[in-house]
Amino acid sequence: MMGAINSNASPTQAAANLFNVTSPDERRDAIAYLQTKSYGHKAPYMRAYTMLATDPHPQVRAQAMRALGSSGDRAVVATLLAGLGDAVPEVREDAATGLATTWTDAAEAPLRAHLREDTDDQVKINCARALKHFGTQTAIKALIDALDDRNAAVAYWAHESLLGLTGEKFPTDTKTWLAWYQQRY
Repeated sequence: MMGAINSNASPTQAAANLFNVTSPDERRDAIAYLQTKSYGHKAPYMRAYTMLATDPHPQVRAQAMRALGSSGDRAVVATLLAGLGDAVPEVREDAATGLATTWTDAAEAPLRAHLREDTDDQVKINCARALKHFGTQTAIKALIDALDDRNAAVAYWAHESLLGLTGEKFPTDTKTWLAWYQQRY
């Protein structure tokens, strides 16, 4: 087994393991290894990660989302958005994480929807973090609404994104933020 943390792994072995048909663990570990290399976001690897984003095994899909998201290549946003709609929470979590570092305007509405409606708290947290890049009225309102989330971590990251977006220093208090929002918009 190559393993993502095996420092003796070779790039050739890792590239071959991207398409190891007998072991999803090897595919996942190969992605994790290659995405950290200086060449790991070049075209052939990005094509491989995009293909693996539809792998039958969710851990492979999730790792592919991380690799694509860490690339900064806006051409992969559609793939990350597809991952945000995956049935498996881990894949959605990693797609949302990817959208926090690689995004376009097309990501805002799906991120808002998942912040509001996703059943997985970590997906919601990652969506709140990703929305820090969208200074729109709708993104700000979604973040304000998330301050009332039942999960304190979701509310915390929504607040952090609001602080960064607005420059305001209000506490995590929905009423204060709503008053500001209504005055501003």
